[in-house]
Amino acid sequence: MSDIVAERSGNILSIQLNRPTKKNAMTSSMYVTMAELLNGAAKDDQIRVVLWHAAGNSFSAGNDIEDFVKNPPHQAKALSRN
Repeated sequence: MSDIVAERSGNILSIQLNRPTKKNAMTSSMYVTMAELLNGAAKDDQIRVVLWHAAGNSFSAGNDIEDFVKNPPHQAKALSRN
């Protein structure tokens, strides 16, 4: 099952965060996918609305800390003194 589910219906692009067991916490790959989907929608003259929602009872808990530690942003790697 995908962590992000995108579905187009006419002029509407629906993007669903799909990690309800993790309160839809975002991983680095989810950020990349979201950027691709939103950039694609911005370039598509037929898309008029983007509906961004989430599965389960939480929209998003923020970053997935475990994933963030395993895959820190590039800037954080550059600043690391280890």
